[in-house]
Amino acid sequence: MGVFKVPFSVCDDLTRMVRNFYWGSAEGKKKVHWRGWDNLLQPRDKGGVGFRDFRMFNQALLARQAWRLLTKPDSLCAQVLKARYYPMGKLEDTVFSGNVSSSRQAISYGLELLKKGLVWRVGNGRSIRVWRDNWIPRPFSYKPISPQGRCHFRFVSDLRNQNGSRNYGLLTEYFVDADVREIVKIIASPRMEDDVIAWGPGKYGVFTIKSAYTLAFEEVHRGTDVSSS
Repeated sequence: MGVFKVPFSVCDDLTRMVRNFYWGSAEGKKKVHWRGWDNLLQPRDKGGVGFRDFRMFNQALLARQAWRLLTKPDSLCAQVLKARYYPMGKLEDTVFSGNVSSSRQAISYGLELLKKGLVWRVGNGRSIRVWRDNWIPRPFSYKPISPQGRCHFRFVSDLRNQNGSRNYGLLTEYFVDADVREIVKIIASPRMEDDVIAWGPGKYGVFTIKSAYTLAFEEVHRGTDVSSS
């Protein structure tokens, strides 16, 4: 499951087997399901049993592979895949379309989840695109919520003065207050180190399968009350 995208039909068959085993159902005999299956998929600390949704678990495993490609670009695997699939661009910007190979399907499926949790830690700001990349660490949006309008800047480094300090006048002119409050904290002082990509849902910015699975689960059930089922 950590190498290829498993067909949904296979994932559903695995889920059905686990569900039947848990409920004690046999062929032709079904027992009463006292709690909804989505409720049982919840973590134990939220009243569930902690069963895995195999679709989400497969995607979390593939997100780990995409994370390795992103954070270890000099590895042989990363170099081979880059040369073949995205020679002129970045992995996080790559969109796979049309009839694709199983390896490309796997990368694309994992990357779909990974991009939802990626967030840049701002250093000099030269690698981070203001409107396209995730770089504002907050729960509801890693990107600015301000309208882009006719802005002439592209990178976070463009939001600084020549001496490296934040350009407060520029910020208040082009960004709404909610963005300004966060940005002034991020670029509070001049920094010369390189920007670093991190995993927002993980502790210390480190990717884990558990945090990726949790993110996938929350994305699917966002706005729904699973506990009521």
